[in-house]
Amino acid sequence: METVLVCAGILLECMILVRALQQRLLARYAYFYSYALSVLLGTLLLSAVRMIRPSLYPTYYWSVQFVTLLFGYGILLEIIQQVLSPYPGAERFARRTGVGLLAGILCFALVYSRLAPGASHGQFVVEFERDLRTVQTLLLFSLLAVISYYGIPVGRNMKGMIVGYGLYVGTSLISLAVRAYAGAWLATLWVFAQPISFTISLAIWLVALWSYAPNPAPGPAADLEEDYGTMAHRTRAMINLMRTHLFKSVRS
Repeated sequence: METVLVCAGILLECMILVRALQQRLLARYAYFYSYALSVLLGTLLLSAVRMIRPSLYPTYYWSVQFVTLLFGYGILLEIIQQVLSPYPGAERFARRTGVGLLAGILCFALVYSRLAPGASHGQFVVEFERDLRTVQTLLLFSLLAVISYYGIPVGRNMKGMIVGYGLYVGTSLISLAVRAYAGAWLATLWVFAQPISFTISLAIWLVALWSYAPNPAPGPAADLEEDYGTMAHRTRAMINLMRTHLFKSVRS
C-alpha cells in the first residue's frame, strides 16, 4: 500500500510539473510549484536513502518533512496572493499576517526545542506540523469566509488549489489529533489517511491546473478594499490615540 501511494505520488508530481512547463505556469504560481518540486525531490531522496542506507531513513525523513512543511505554507500564500490581488491593501495585510504567523510558530518551535533538550527531532517536527496545520486551517477558513461574504470570483486554478490544499491540511490536522489523543487501534486505522489524502490532492491539482484559468474580474459588489481601508484608518486612529494618552501619562 505504501509503495503504491509513493509511486502514484511521484507520477502525479511529475505530471503536474511537466504540465506546468508546457503551459508556462511556473512563474504564475511560483510558490505552489516550488512546493511540488520540493515534495518530488524529497520523495526521491527518501526512496534512495531507504534502498541504500535504511538506518539513516528516520533522520532524513524528519528533515525532509520539515522542509516540505515550510514550502507547503507557500501554497497558502499563493492562494492569498492570487485571490486578493485585485485588493492590494487587503492582500498585503493578509500576506504579512500569514508570514508573521509562520515566523512566530517557527521561532516558538526553535525556542521550545532548546528548552526541552530531551525532545527528539521527530517530536519537534510533529509539534511544529500540528501548530502549522492549525494556523493554515484557520487562515484558509478565514479566506473562504471573505470570498463568500464579498462574492470574490475564483477561477478553476484557484478553486482546485484551495480544494486540494484544504483536503490535505484538514486530513493532516485530524491525523495528528488522532495520533495524540485516540487509542492505538484508531491511530492505526489513520496511518494511511494522510498519504491517501495527499494523493487525492495531487490528482485534484493536476486536473485544476491542466491549463491556465485566471480568476474572473471582480464585480462592483466586492468592496473589500473599501472595508479594509476603513478598518486600517480606524486602527491607525486608535494607535495614535493610545500613543497620545501614553505620552501625556509619561509627561505627568
